[in-house]
Amino acid sequence: MLATVNVFIRELGEVVLPDQAVDMGGKLQFLEIMAVLEAYRGYRLLVNTEALAGDLDIGMGPGGALASGLTLEELAQKQSRELLNGRLAMMAAAAMAISQVNNGYPLVSTNELRNLKDTVGTIESSMFNTALAAAGFLIALDGIRRLSAPSASAAEASSIAQKALNPIAIEFGMQSPPVSLPAGVAAGGLPQRFEFSEQQVVQFEEDGVIMIKGGLKPWVEFLTAVTEHQIEHPHVWSLVGRMSGLYDYIQRNTWMTNDGFRDFLYYSPLGHIISQLGRTPEVRVSTDMLLVNPNKGFGWHQDNQNGPIDFPDAIRWWVAMDKCGENDFGAPEYLLGSHKNTTVHNEAVFVTLDSGDLPEYSRTTKFKPEPGDLIVWNSRTIHRILAPPGQTWEEGTQRRALGGTMATAGSIYRNKGGASAISDLSGHSQVNGEPLGGAYFPRIYPNRVPEEEELRERGGIEGRSAKKIADLGLTLASNAGKYISFTKVLGKKS
Repeated sequence: MLATVNVFIRELGEVVLPDQAVDMGGKLQFLEIMAVLEAYRGYRLLVNTEALAGDLDIGMGPGGALASGLTLEELAQKQSRELLNGRLAMMAAAAMAISQVNNGYPLVSTNELRNLKDTVGTIESSMFNTALAAAGFLIALDGIRRLSAPSASAAEASSIAQKALNPIAIEFGMQSPPVSLPAGVAAGGLPQRFEFSEQQVVQFEEDGVIMIKGGLKPWVEFLTAVTEHQIEHPHVWSLVGRMSGLYDYIQRNTWMTNDGFRDFLYYSPLGHIISQLGRTPEVRVSTDMLLVNPNKGFGWHQDNQNGPIDFPDAIRWWVAMDKCGENDFGAPEYLLGSHKNTTVHNEAVFVTLDSGDLPEYSRTTKFKPEPGDLIVWNSRTIHRILAPPGQTWEEGTQRRALGGTMATAGSIYRNKGGASAISDLSGHSQVNGEPLGGAYFPRIYPNRVPEEEELRERGGIEGRSAKKIADLGLTLASNAGKYISFTKVLGKKS
């Protein structure tokens, strides 16, 4: 709603905000502030599942001072109207953004604006600024109050989830956890090796998935310590994914900002393992993700968040830090051989097992990984993860894992756009069709490239590009209907 009103005011020529605020908006700091306010609001919902989504507990909910005299039915109707107003404003803001890109103006032409300005341009600047500041102040106060004074409902929330949304601990930029490398691993050295038999490689090619028992066990203590430090000091990048509620903590491309996860990719035998299974002489990082406690679960699907590469160039991996899979919760389940199917389109994510030729792949495997076990799979292999009962992890239980996608030798950069672009928002300058490379997709096997390593070391990597984020928002808004099916398979319990 604020965005829509803001566009109207600016288009009318009555820019009532100070010049400093206008400059800040140009740098997307307004977007960052709103994201923090939304994080406060979302945090309240996470710690109090009984709460109404838009009620900040400042007197507008049932029994509140601003809702006095209203029956529950009347209040529900009022809240429904307000919800529709908000949704209309969202569509209006998206439509104006699309109009700006296509036509050069968000509302109407300059001549048409003059008549509108005469009608609406009488808004008092001081009154508008005061009202806007007061609204933001109340929202911020409410969020701070709730985060600093946990209620009984907050006590019931996962401690991991609470840490992941602690606004006092949020960090920006590079992070360097005070965690020593595993015994025998020297900083700056070559990656470790882990030999496979030809029979294992052939089996992987046939099944589309393999679990390497204990393949990364020497790295478990290191990874868990780095992960705990990351949760205690949540990075600002994690907030958007965390607010989805799908995980207690989730962060993409952690290697870019956390030296611990970077060192794991540099020095562990992961690169050598991928090179053997993928029969590739070179391995590059496409994307990675830290995943702690999946709350909603995911129905049968193929992976499309592999970064800017095609399926044949992508190899997925996932290393467990905890024992998981008890009662089938938290551990991936795969349809063996399903990477060979001819039914599922490359752009598809979730599938139904009775469609096309998928019924031909009836063999499944239910891995129950131990700490240090590594799962590697073809990105087109159909799999799922079941959520725990109640779709929340009991206090004291956890399923921490680090996963991602590696790119094989000769990979080509593909600007996929749409929902797939979520894995490709960093500040690199690669263009569609050229060989994948450079510091944003670093080579980790058979050795690292000094120039790529040096740029990361001196903080020269721009983790998120403002332009790419804006472009993604426009694309998603204009193609929202394509992604509705995503919500139908989250939280599946069977």
